[in-house]
Amino acid sequence: VFIACIFPKMDKLIVIIIFTFIIVGIGILRRNFKNKKKLLQEKLNQGFPELWRITLEKRVLFYMQLNKLDRGIFENRIQLFLATKNIEGIDTEVDDTIRLMVASSAIIPTFAFPQYNYPNVQTVLIYPNSFNEKFQTQRYNGHKEFITGMVDGRFQNGTTVILSKPDLIKAFDGFSHKENVGIHEFVHLLDQEDGVVDGIPEALINHQFVGPWLHEIKNEIKRIEKGKSDINPYALTNNAEFLAVVSEYFFSNPEKFKKRHAELYEFLSAIFNQNKIYKP
Repeated sequence: VFIACIFPKMDKLIVIIIFTFIIVGIGILRRNFKNKKKLLQEKLNQGFPELWRITLEKRVLFYMQLNKLDRGIFENRIQLFLATKNIEGIDTEVDDTIRLMVASSAIIPTFAFPQYNYPNVQTVLIYPNSFNEKFQTQRYNGHKEFITGMVDGRFQNGTTVILSKPDLIKAFDGFSHKENVGIHEFVHLLDQEDGVVDGIPEALINHQFVGPWLHEIKNEIKRIEKGKSDINPYALTNNAEFLAVVSEYFFSNPEKFKKRHAELYEFLSAIFNQNKIYKP
């Protein structure tokens, strides 16, 4: 009737056919949704593989520092991420260890926010090496390409995260570092939640907290420029890169970060709500 009112000259049989297709289409969509939900639940009910747990215990320092209860929560988050995201290699193999590294990169900065699962991210691409702006991994004139990670929103199926495989492996070798390409890129995604990648993750930070945070960024930038800071100078690029760079350091080596950057440590602890989880 609704369609007939819109198109009064349309043949009744055609109207019935169109209406039937609409009803059938809605039914198919509902069944697909229920099937996906069922499959997801089945995956989550399978339990956490012991081999995965061993991998986390050997490679992911953040996981090692959690108590038994929080480890279980971390594992559940890992399962949900892997069950809902597509992780694929571009001219390189992707095994469970790589998948666990990607998932850990995503979960670590959001661990205090258990309901968050990067809704805009559908795919994570793993490249065999660092790459250039054209996503080429070859070496030109003897120089290695320099991009180790990227967040790309140009894909039709949502935001895609691109990571260099060797740099990801290096970040999760079981030792403390100041750099972690996976955490870096997923922090950019958190920063992007308010619509702008500007180093002010308004989804995580109170409005009255913004001014002091920007002031702290300014102070630390001065120290980096004067060579009085061990923070990667790439943080000087802009406020967004500053947030991502210091977050890598904060999560990858919290003891050292707290010792050398006490004020920054307190800011990041508040932003990522880490005080209830781990204090070095």
